[in-house]
Amino acid sequence: MLVTVLVLAPLGVGMFVGYTYCTQDAGEDTLSDCLNDTAVNLHRTAWGSSDDRSSNGTSTGKEETKTFYSKALDQTIKYEIYLPPGYDDPNYSSVRYPVVYLLPGSSGSSTVWMKGGDIPEQMDTLLAQGKVRPMILVSPQERPGSHTVKGTGYVDGPLGNWATYTTQDLVDEIDSNYRTIQSKDGRAIAGNSEGAYGAMNLGLKNRSEFGVIGSFSGYFTIDKRDLSRIFEGDQSLADANSPMLYLPQLEGDLPAIYLLIGQDEKYLEENSKFAEELKDRGASVDFESYPGSHNWDLWGAHVPDFLVYASEHMAGGE
Repeated sequence: MLVTVLVLAPLGVGMFVGYTYCTQDAGEDTLSDCLNDTAVNLHRTAWGSSDDRSSNGTSTGKEETKTFYSKALDQTIKYEIYLPPGYDDPNYSSVRYPVVYLLPGSSGSSTVWMKGGDIPEQMDTLLAQGKVRPMILVSPQERPGSHTVKGTGYVDGPLGNWATYTTQDLVDEIDSNYRTIQSKDGRAIAGNSEGAYGAMNLGLKNRSEFGVIGSFSGYFTIDKRDLSRIFEGDQSLADANSPMLYLPQLEGDLPAIYLLIGQDEKYLEENSKFAEELKDRGASVDFESYPGSHNWDLWGAHVPDFLVYASEHMAGGE
């Protein structure tokens, strides 16, 4: 079932009227993410996007939209990529860059991190301030089409091989076409909401590939809704993809981990407990809790914190 949502946004002295279509049966996170994406896009329509940011004396990076064929999914997938200032300069042709993979929530949009997180503007500013190393940022598509699948969890399961697509096909696509650090020292994976769950699950399961994990309002166990929606009732598969459950069985060093959660969110207690368990395992953990809820007002305000954290735990770009 689709819900038509009317959105009004101020534009000068008038109003901008827009419609979006959200899947009501997709559950709380999907509907919330869809509305968040709509608000972000309307804001950019009214006030201008980071793609059109004017020069203020700061060197600017480049954002591009790309597609590639995923063997794991047997379909063409879209992603957004940010390249730092100077990437195409012949003087820096030998420089290799770390990559931060930013997974969207169950809305599935590859553009929401670039827009809601204002990635180009944030990165350009942080680079100009000398707070981060030059990095490539990638945000992929999370599901096929707008409404055919209501979030995949980034797992290999009944909905397709979304974990393999993310950790192998997408990484191979970026490493093959851009000058990257092709090791865990040069890779971070992060996400918001369902994307945060996916980033934590994939990062912990692929510790030889990712050196940093970022979670923006994530969760680390599977509830009844996702058990049905993503795993089609397969409890053993759901448990095998619940970081809170399998963390005690992991051996070896863990990636550096950044956790952000709003103080008004239902996942607050779970995030606090998970942070303590990670610390008990000897992981480098930055756990942050701020006033706010499950939306881009919270996430966007703390994108710079995570980018600085990721930069401090990666190599390259110099």
